[in-house]
Amino acid sequence: MFDQCSKVKQDLSSQQLYLSFIVLISLPYRCRTEIGSMETTIAMKLVDFSFQSIVGKLRKMLEEEAALLAGVEDDVRYIVAEHKSIISFLTAISTRHNLDAELKNWAQELSEVAYDAEDSIDEFDCHLRSTQSFFKHFLRSIKLLKDRRNIASEIKKLKVQVEDIKKRHDRYFHLNEATSSGTVTGLDMTDRYSDPRIIGHFVEEAQLVGINQSRDKILGWVMDENCPELTAISLVGFGGLGKTTLAKTVYDDPVIVGGYFQSRAWIAVSQNYDIKELLKKIIRQISVNEEQIRDVSGCRDARLNTEQLLNMMDESQLVQTIRDHLHGKRYLIAFDDVWSTVAWESLSIALPQGEEGSRVIVTSRSEEVANYSCSRNRQFIFKVSPLSPELSWELFRRKVFEAPDYSCPPELENVGREILQKCNGLPLAIVTIGGLLASKPDKKLEEWKDLRDHLRLEIQTNDMLSKINQILGLSYNELPYYLKPCFLFLGTFPEDYEIRRKRLMRRWIAEGIVHGVDGLPDEKMAERCFNQLVNRSLVQPAEFDDNGIVRSCRVHDMMLDVIISISRKENFAVVLNKHSMLTTIQPRHQRIRRLSWQGGSSTGLVPNTADLCHLRSFTATAFGEDVPPLKDYRKHRLLRAIDLEGCWAIDHFHRKSFSKLFLLKYLSLRNTELFELPDSIGDLQNLEFLDIRGTYIQKLPNTIVKLQKLVYLLGSSDREFNFPKGIRKLKRLTTFGMARADNVHSLHEIGQLVHLHKLGIYFGGSDLSLRMVEEISALLSKLNGSLRSLNIFRTPNINLKKALDEVASPPLLLCKFQIDGRLYELPPWVASLKHIVKISLYLTRLQLEGLQVLRNLPALVYLKLGYESFVINDEDLVFYRGGFAQLKFLEIERHNVSFEEGAVRSLEVLKIRPFGTRFSVKGIENLHGLSEVHIRTNNEDIIEMVKNIAANHSNRPKCFAKLHEYEYHL
Repeated sequence: MFDQCSKVKQDLSSQQLYLSFIVLISLPYRCRTEIGSMETTIAMKLVDFSFQSIVGKLRKMLEEEAALLAGVEDDVRYIVAEHKSIISFLTAISTRHNLDAELKNWAQELSEVAYDAEDSIDEFDCHLRSTQSFFKHFLRSIKLLKDRRNIASEIKKLKVQVEDIKKRHDRYFHLNEATSSGTVTGLDMTDRYSDPRIIGHFVEEAQLVGINQSRDKILGWVMDENCPELTAISLVGFGGLGKTTLAKTVYDDPVIVGGYFQSRAWIAVSQNYDIKELLKKIIRQISVNEEQIRDVSGCRDARLNTEQLLNMMDESQLVQTIRDHLHGKRYLIAFDDVWSTVAWESLSIALPQGEEGSRVIVTSRSEEVANYSCSRNRQFIFKVSPLSPELSWELFRRKVFEAPDYSCPPELENVGREILQKCNGLPLAIVTIGGLLASKPDKKLEEWKDLRDHLRLEIQTNDMLSKINQILGLSYNELPYYLKPCFLFLGTFPEDYEIRRKRLMRRWIAEGIVHGVDGLPDEKMAERCFNQLVNRSLVQPAEFDDNGIVRSCRVHDMMLDVIISISRKENFAVVLNKHSMLTTIQPRHQRIRRLSWQGGSSTGLVPNTADLCHLRSFTATAFGEDVPPLKDYRKHRLLRAIDLEGCWAIDHFHRKSFSKLFLLKYLSLRNTELFELPDSIGDLQNLEFLDIRGTYIQKLPNTIVKLQKLVYLLGSSDREFNFPKGIRKLKRLTTFGMARADNVHSLHEIGQLVHLHKLGIYFGGSDLSLRMVEEISALLSKLNGSLRSLNIFRTPNINLKKALDEVASPPLLLCKFQIDGRLYELPPWVASLKHIVKISLYLTRLQLEGLQVLRNLPALVYLKLGYESFVINDEDLVFYRGGFAQLKFLEIERHNVSFEEGAVRSLEVLKIRPFGTRFSVKGIENLHGLSEVHIRTNNEDIIEMVKNIAANHSNRPKCFAKLHEYEYHL
């Protein structure tokens, strides 16, 4: 059909496009046997996901390219409508069991066909939209090809095929009826478990069940004053037994956190460790000052910061830096998940011997590592054992049933205990199975029996890994179809990698893994998916935000093994690291669609036989190494996402071929050493997310204004960028900053971005003109209905207060507000911020009356009072009785502070950063809800004072003390 269109002929023919659909739709109805293996279910679900994506694109073509489909719109609508029955069919057979080899192979091939069909559509879209001149050529070609009758003919043929398939299905197969009772019900469970805080987290649960005796024993070893020499304590046992949890409870014990050790560090080692990166992590955590680092490195270039100095150092210099800092100190270092004696040996040389009572905690699966690390004294080897049947049952009940009594209905207890017998006391397995059962709204006996009957563990062997893999595989198998690709996507990140929630959600959206449904926006759907993974204990929360929502997560290494295994079988993603090469890929998986590079040799990883032409995403997570695989973006036109976060060595940014990435939606250059963006960035017409935080980019190219679909433009809060004229054209922008606004015109343009939710803005110059003042006021008025987060960054301008005071229609829907600049008084409209959750103030020089305004904000959860936020001379910053009804986090820097009885009743976390020696904090005993106190200073006497105050508090809050040998100067 497209024979006369040469540019299309090489990559796409109408036959290829439509036959892809025909094969895709026809294959499911060839089933002759029952379905059931995990691999087939996975493939079915991936096809289900892929086909929905394809149908979505067909709908879009029907809406936007109606001219090309003239005369056959009804036929296309018929085809699109048929996808519902096909989805129902796929869902039904995915719940069946006992698949034969032929059908297994068919399911795997079907997944590839689904991907190919979508690639065909995207190629079609690329050619259709890439340039205006080509579009005209394309339409002329269509005319020469007997007008549009050929398209109509192909559509009609496709409709006939669909009708024939449906007739054959009606004659021969009734799997839908036979299996309808086992169909997963999509989002039914989402609303019930939408808040991650509802479901208990693994660490907290383990602390409640059977950990106290073990913790006390190890804590006794750590604190033993009769053993003054450096001592290694090794926790050894199979993965999933809770070694990390046990070690962390010791590491975070209030006695240790309270300052018993002068330096502490927690280092996750993992299997694919980088010794230099681990040494740098130790240096960061033990707070080595910059002068020491310069002494060892020999570099006196004042332009280089601490991170740049560390990146310049070799391994021996890093070791020397650690040894020098720790010499003569009592320290505690925890090395979590050490796989080899080589890793232990490489790390242990950085730890100086001494008689100060220092300790090293090592967790490992390897007894060899335990014996080697404790070679001087084997009595400090602690073998972590599985939970007893009764402790397993207690943990299980706490996971499945609701507080306060976690009561199990009598009719479920026997089958529940039978399930636990197959878990063999492994906390990870118990929590995973418990999470699976907890996710079901109705606790039905038949469902529990079905789960018990399909836990096919090899009880006769001691191969606990295979048992856990099967349990985790079952948890994966029970996921709704829309969660499966979300879960597999976690495998593109390395072991022990802290994955930010927003980063993950945006990647899902960019690659089409998550779509909004029934009017639910993409972002809300992605958030629901993330919450479900947390609720099912498939990921472990690592950090929480101001509202207690999970900010970042990690994947347990055993879970990651399962993910990578499934991903490899289904060709979902290929992972490259120091221990893997693309040459190991099976022939049928030579076509790679997601590539994750996690370090290793920059040459020889990608064989000539590997097909990267269909690559959809490229993720690099190897810090400090050259990023090797992609040489020419013209060969990777189907890329939707490029994520190079943290890969600072990316000098070869392929600028010339960058413009060919027409489908690219996500580009993260965060924490790289780039100084500028290429002009070709403007050719990325589908780009929605651009992250340049942590780079040296200070000016955006003029072509940035061509990115009409850009939604997020993220820069660093401490390094503003200049933007070109015409930024107002980016009408879809919701997040913008840190943007430098030096003139009235730039402010006026920002004011036309009426969908902005988050704005970071820097006002340059020594003063604001009256025109600038007026324009700032006008800007905030224009954005008053959309702004949820406003960050006004460091400025000495004396007219800033006037600009904020005169806002006619202030942004009263703000949830977060940060300001760094002279105000002297808060703008009057701040008192009306009923939705504000977090406020951060720096250099505002407010009077105490400003604190009274803040205390009456009804939703305020987090308050940060930075340097010179208040001018009180030698007085205390006094928090009086009442007010601050919701305040849970309070951070105070360089201010003396006093709390009266009844003040800030909800406060849970107090962070203090004093300055000098005349610091005082009074009334901590009046904060009855306090659970944590953080003190950050270079003064040991102040640390001791705060520790004593916390120790005498009725609530016994944890005290986190961080000793600095120098002060930051703001």
